[in-house]
Amino acid sequence: MKKNLVGTNLRAMRERLGITQEELALRCNLTQGYINFLENGKRGYSEKSLEKIAHALGIMISELFEEKGEKASTIIAEQPQPYGKRRRIYDNIIDLLDKLPTSVIDHYRIILQAEIEIREKELVQ
Repeated sequence: MKKNLVGTNLRAMRERLGITQEELALRCNLTQGYINFLENGKRGYSEKSLEKIAHALGIMISELFEEKGEKASTIIAEQPQPYGKRRRIYDNIIDLLDKLPTSVIDHYRIILQAEIEIREKELVQ
């Protein structure tokens, strides 16, 4: 079985920061589905996407490729899913967004990005 080192490290770092896949996707201008596929090893990555992700997480790209050992992998596997029942709601929202024109999606992305920035400023204060 092939290890998903990058995906495993990505998920661990994202969860350590306490951010959702959606928040990370907004911060690096990627989709939540792409982040999900990376974390689960269902999709490959490009250097450009890893640059965006590393910048959003405040890390160097090389940290995504570091071996953490079996103990770290076990801890990650034991963590509960953060979404629970709300996952279906997110799936429905993504399905609806996929049907919207790009200009509308860009509008909502700007609004969500502004909301994230406001929340971050409130946490600092």
